[in-house]
Amino acid sequence: MQIQCPTCHSRFSLDQATEDESARRLMAILGELPREVSAPLVAYLGLFRSRTRALAWERSLRLAREVLELGRDTMAIGAALSETVEAMRGKQGADWKPLTNHNYLKRVLESTMARGGSAPARVDQPRPPRTSNTARSLQALEDGDEQYRLGE
Repeated sequence: MQIQCPTCHSRFSLDQATEDESARRLMAILGELPREVSAPLVAYLGLFRSRTRALAWERSLRLAREVLELGRDTMAIGAALSETVEAMRGKQGADWKPLTNHNYLKRVLESTMARGGSAPARVDQPRPPRTSNTARSLQALEDGDEQYRLGE
């Protein structure tokens, strides 16, 4: 299956994109997070990349795990990530250097939590399994849901 980069419009195989084990694990983590957390996390990871080199999948995965271990409230982490990315992008200039640690994010997260945090969506809570529409319909039929009865 061919996919296209939304930025540069180059085409590449989805098989190639998921060839690396660390890449697959990172995508799995991002896929389970709410968009309000996953999008800022991806942008934050970009702050660790140098101007001339790509960020290795292994390092990206390690950094993402470290970020998610900073607290239990993923929505607060997402808010802190957004604030950090915005602040760091404002500072990027000719002499900008990539981040080397999470110290700035930790301070932002502390201030976010002090301001009241956000809605609790915790990483350590089990997520309900994702089911397809077909599976939900079959379950509704088994449960006797009137909405799904045929011929009525």
